[in-house]
Amino acid sequence: MAKVLITGATGFVGSHAAELFRDEGFEVIALVRNQSRVKALPVGVKPLVGSLFEPEKYAETLAEIDYLVHIAGLTKARHKEDFYRVNAEGTKSLLEGALRYCGENFVRFFYLGSQAGTRPSREPIDETVPPAPLTDYGISKMLGEKYARQYMDRLPVSVVRAPAVYGPRDKDIYFYFRLAAKGFLPLVGNPDRRVSLIYVKDLARAIFLATTHPAAVGEIFFATDGKPHTWREVADEIDRAIPGRKIRVRLPGWIMWVAAFFDVTTSFVLRKAPLLYFKRVRELLGEWVADSSKIEEKLGFAPQYDLARGVSETAEWYRQHGWI
Repeated sequence: MAKVLITGATGFVGSHAAELFRDEGFEVIALVRNQSRVKALPVGVKPLVGSLFEPEKYAETLAEIDYLVHIAGLTKARHKEDFYRVNAEGTKSLLEGALRYCGENFVRFFYLGSQAGTRPSREPIDETVPPAPLTDYGISKMLGEKYARQYMDRLPVSVVRAPAVYGPRDKDIYFYFRLAAKGFLPLVGNPDRRVSLIYVKDLARAIFLATTHPAAVGEIFFATDGKPHTWREVADEIDRAIPGRKIRVRLPGWIMWVAAFFDVTTSFVLRKAPLLYFKRVRELLGEWVADSSKIEEKLGFAPQYDLARGVSETAEWYRQHGWI
């Protein structure tokens, strides 16, 4: 039985990826920061307590695995330096650990990148377009990808860049579903700005293919659901998925700048990471469209969830688990 070590398996995307590898017959080991995170792992996944920065402490496990799937990352931080420490330097440390300790039969190191590390665009961009990220998170994810590319001549590395991801267990886009369940459907900024999206189970499949497919070695891929969407379309699908009358409200983009000011101020006082900050607002009000034809043609990736199906299943999961 092939062994895979996954980072971030207690998180949103990582938990779905861990379940898919498990269901495909892999022995799945999850690197977790501490013992308290073990209970958040999917059923059948074995915990390994350790740090991205100390791979020598689990060198024996690294010597036994066939695949290393690096999904863990920091999406919110009180200090911008934390983004770079975890998303960039943490990735470099894990790459070096794989190079030093993984056995001669090691098959693949996978890195999950982010569209936030590339650049905004209304028209689809492919993997060759030079990056120009807007946030420290985006820059740190692109630096992590840069490190992954630097190791491609010494390790079998592959990368997938994820756009905005939604689905069961998500706690970010969930906020919009929750508002809709309360009868409020806001549209902030230009409702016709375009974005690429992917349902989490489709992203898990893209991760699986990029980790196991021989043609993925040394390659970088965008993975999306295959077509751009406007935020108006997203609101329409959420409206259909959640029963009841809703008040639709158009809000100007500057509302987000005001919200960011209060969030940053409150978070500073409470000593927690803000959900909104000024660079993040620029990112959210932009257009982010990517072309995923490369992963479709090279690896045979075929998304199974269009926006309507994905939103419907997400809303149903939230209902079943008492989130809405």
